[in-house]
Amino acid sequence: MKTAQTSLSDQLRQAMSYWPSGITVIAARFQSEARGMTASSFTSVSLEPPLILVCINETAQLWPVLEQAGRFTVNLLAEGHEHTSAHFAGRPLDGYQPLTDEDSPALEGALATLYCRTWAVYPGGTHKIVVGEVEKVALGSNTRPLLYWNRSYRQLP
Repeated sequence: MKTAQTSLSDQLRQAMSYWPSGITVIAARFQSEARGMTASSFTSVSLEPPLILVCINETAQLWPVLEQAGRFTVNLLAEGHEHTSAHFAGRPLDGYQPLTDEDSPALEGALATLYCRTWAVYPGGTHKIVVGEVEKVALGSNTRPLLYWNRSYRQLP
C-alpha cells in the first residue's frame, strides 16, 4: 500500500505548529474602513529605532487598508480572548465590534497595543513583510498572554 506524500508546504505547516507563539490582532483604518487580522507572525526587530515586523497575506482583507493607511496597531492578546482571535481569523461573531474608533484602531483588553507607522514593506512569497516603526505603546493589565501551540489555544501553567 502506497502512502500519500505530503507537500513541503504541509510539512512546514506541521513543523510550525510545534512552535508556540503569542497571538496578535493587527488592525488599521483607512477613511471609514477599519480592518483587523489575527496574526502570530510578529516579532521585534530593533529597539533603536523601535521597529517590529508582521507578515500579512496579500489576499487578506486587511492588506489594502493597511497599505493605504500607512499606519497600524499590533494588539497583543490576553488569556481569555480566544473569541477575539477567532473573530479576526475569519470566524466573525455577529455584532462583535471590539476595535476602538481611532485613526489607528486598538483592542480593549489587550496586554499591550503598539501604534506603528509603516517603515518598510518587503515581498515574502504570498505575504508582505511589513516593518513598522513603533510610535507609541499602550500597556494594558499585567495578565497572562493568549498562546497558540499545536493548533490550539494554550495557557501558561
